[in-house]
Amino acid sequence: MPDQFAPRKGGTEAAVSAPSNPLTATSPDACVLRHVSRTSRAVVAAYDPALAPLGLTGHQFNLMMTLGNMGPMAVGALADVLGMDASGIPRAIRPLADDGLIAVERGTDRRQRLLSLTEEGRKRLDNATPTWMRVQTELVDAIGAGRWMSLMTELRVVRRAATSCSTRRTSGEEG
Repeated sequence: MPDQFAPRKGGTEAAVSAPSNPLTATSPDACVLRHVSRTSRAVVAAYDPALAPLGLTGHQFNLMMTLGNMGPMAVGALADVLGMDASGIPRAIRPLADDGLIAVERGTDRRQRLLSLTEEGRKRLDNATPTWMRVQTELVDAIGAGRWMSLMTELRVVRRAATSCSTRRTSGEEG
């Protein structure tokens, strides 16, 4: 994905090399949403084409890898680990369940659904892992292993800040 300040075809470098106003932490050019969203799309775009021949998207691989590493999980627990809203999990797992890669079973509570990899899901995950490792290694090499470890710590800070943001509080909560 091109950088927003990189020269574009037909444009001049001077026109796109820097924001017109000085960059501050609260200026539009420093928008957390913009930078995190663009980064997320760029990362997904690195994994998706590599995993496509194996019949998976990067998000599906991540979901299956989580179940493979952590074992069967309730929908809510999986959503928490993946940083998703629980209401999005059924839509995310439907194609995997339809392909026989994930089993969906009723929990002890009728409303609870337990998700687990099937034997076919485990095989697909095992087949996809070397491809994931190739992309992972390429990205970490490009970033630098030490820098990536630091970035993971910084991304946790961003996630905690977003989770505690006042806009996420329900109307009945005090500030």
